[in-house]
Amino acid sequence: MARLEEQDFDEKRLARRQRRKQSQLIAYITLAVTLLVIIGGIAAGVHFLRAAFKKAPAESEVAQQVTEAEQEPQEIVIETPEEPEPQEMSQDDLLNEVVESCISEMPLEDKVAGLFIVTPEQLTGVATAVKAGSGTQEALGNYAVGGIVYSAKNIKSEEQIKEMLQATASMSKYPIFTAVFEEGAQSSSVTSSIGVEGVSEITDADSAGYSAGAIGSALYQYGFNLDIAPNMGITEGSLYGTDVALVRDITTSMITGIQESGVSACAYAFPLKGDTSAAMATSDATKDQLVVGEYEVFKGAIDNGGVNAIMVSNISLPELTGDNTPASLSEKVIQEELRGTLGFGGIVITDSLSEGAITEYYTPSEAAIAAVKSGADMIYLPQDFTQAYDGLLAEVKDGSISEERINESLRRIYRIKYSDRIDQISN
Repeated sequence: MARLEEQDFDEKRLARRQRRKQSQLIAYITLAVTLLVIIGGIAAGVHFLRAAFKKAPAESEVAQQVTEAEQEPQEIVIETPEEPEPQEMSQDDLLNEVVESCISEMPLEDKVAGLFIVTPEQLTGVATAVKAGSGTQEALGNYAVGGIVYSAKNIKSEEQIKEMLQATASMSKYPIFTAVFEEGAQSSSVTSSIGVEGVSEITDADSAGYSAGAIGSALYQYGFNLDIAPNMGITEGSLYGTDVALVRDITTSMITGIQESGVSACAYAFPLKGDTSAAMATSDATKDQLVVGEYEVFKGAIDNGGVNAIMVSNISLPELTGDNTPASLSEKVIQEELRGTLGFGGIVITDSLSEGAITEYYTPSEAAIAAVKSGADMIYLPQDFTQAYDGLLAEVKDGSISEERINESLRRIYRIKYSDRIDQISN
């Protein structure tokens, strides 16, 4: 019995000892966990403090900059976009603009009429015109012709021709050529009527320039602006002989003198003149012969004289063109030779389409249409103006000749007509 009690006592004591060990182990574990938590917290705190101390100066600096920026007055700058400097138009650009503006406003009827040069009698129907009155005004209202050519019978006195030309120009809807044949020699509409002072015998370039200056000044004073001169012939009986170099120098000098006076010159007749007034006239001249002869004279007029217009004759040149087509109606002569070979860019005017060389083979309308199709810019003295005008207008309206083709000629015409007005327009 005593032994059993003693054994029970030992077991209880062993159990108490084990519980005590367990309690101690739990305490140690709890202490260790607590220490780890404390150490981890301290480490995290240190890291946070370090980051805070690094960030604080930067934030402080930014805050200071913001504060200073807020305290400083802000200057508002509004940039004005730079305007491009206006481009000053050249004289040539301005001239083109004026010409295009004029042409764009013209009705087709006026465009077609603007290709004709007629006499005042053809325009008005009177026998001899010496005054521009209501008949002229009505006629120009119906037919805005590009030019009127006057002869000796229209010129009675200085005052009379001045009034006539001034009135005619004021009645025209558009700038108009007031033309005359005046060379101070055989071709002398003004000289034979009222005289021109300062004209001498023309024997060389100097005398030609002197006389041309006097002629041009007189014509300009009277109101003429187109002189159908000089005669470029180098055949027997021509005004200035047969020496190519001499004729070239004389005619070039004359063109310069006339045009420096404010009057356009029209050299005639390319490539050479023939007796075409009554019937067809032909020449067997070849291109090689023309190149060393007549072409040389006209080349001087174009390159050195700067001639504004050239009249093409009605002569036939089968060796050049391959047929008997009059030069004035030949595309080969006008487009290939005058414009192509010689490089002429001015106004091409036909010789009189009332000559026998034309009327024997063409109606007035056929001749006018053929002239424009061949490249001529202006139709000079058709046999019947109204028939020629109506025929050409119909051809343009039905599209056989384009309106642009008419505009092409009008550009060349109006570049000359407006060339002396650009300074006034630009100022």
